[in-house]
Amino acid sequence: MRISARAFVVALATALALSSANVAGTPAFAQEDPALAALTQVVPEIVEEAKTAPPTEIPDGDVQKPFAVATDPDRTLVATVSETDIGIGMPEAAGNGNQPLPGLVTYAAKQPSVAFAHQRTGQIARALTIIKDASAPTEYRFPISAPEGSMLEVEEDDGTVLIYNNDFYLAEIDLPWAKDASGNAVPTSYRVEGMTLIQTVSHAGAAYPVVADPALKLQCEWWKAMCRVIFSKKLTKKIHNAWLYVGAAAATEAVKAACDKAKGKIKVACRAIIVAGVAQYIYKIREAARKNQCFAIRIQMPGPIFWGEVRKKSCQSK
Repeated sequence: MRISARAFVVALATALALSSANVAGTPAFAQEDPALAALTQVVPEIVEEAKTAPPTEIPDGDVQKPFAVATDPDRTLVATVSETDIGIGMPEAAGNGNQPLPGLVTYAAKQPSVAFAHQRTGQIARALTIIKDASAPTEYRFPISAPEGSMLEVEEDDGTVLIYNNDFYLAEIDLPWAKDASGNAVPTSYRVEGMTLIQTVSHAGAAYPVVADPALKLQCEWWKAMCRVIFSKKLTKKIHNAWLYVGAAAATEAVKAACDKAKGKIKVACRAIIVAGVAQYIYKIREAARKNQCFAIRIQMPGPIFWGEVRKKSCQSK
């Protein structure tokens, strides 16, 4: 029987497509890396993202370091947010790491029932935990490196972790999530001890593997042509009390003292308040203080155009 050239090409393409997946539907490229195979099974959308090399030039964002295997003992994934380097460490990871995809690095773990991975895109940097079976721990610790004067706080409303530095919002780690092999959500939460983020994953009874992650937002409150600088509750109240009990000059001095500790874009935006005059924002500052919330200054480009806001979201409680 004669087979046309077209039919031969179609048959060959079909055979290659079938050979690229195993019976469970896992692509052949994932079978060589167990961590990648687990991620492909549970979070294929993340694996798909990781097939593209993470950008270093991010429009209206910070320039990022080239994505690569971490070489420090804590296997720290470092990203730049608000012109500041912030790292998520994985001290329980082991080995040199493997980069099976341009945007993904996988690591073995000291505990054999766990594996880890780093992933970065233009919007987020992830430290992924892969829980292989029921013998795995339920708590995972991630030391967060940030400039001196930084602190972590879990937001009560949704579990987001705020990173503040010297009374200014710096960045945030997105709300916690965990997912099992059946696509079901697995109960998970964050707590903090100093500058260490701890994720609890209650995976008993889940379909394994389970995947969870802390994910650092790279854009945070800087996005497109808009930026927002959020003052802590403490600083908001300090400025309000200076105005209330001493006067406008004292409120301006309180803003100046805080701005001197800031840097980069935050410093520029903060000083814009002084140039424009604290008086025009005092009503929003007073409203925020009375509501026990945070004052924020928003800057729209081109312009620039400035206006004050009262923020409950991403507002440090102290």
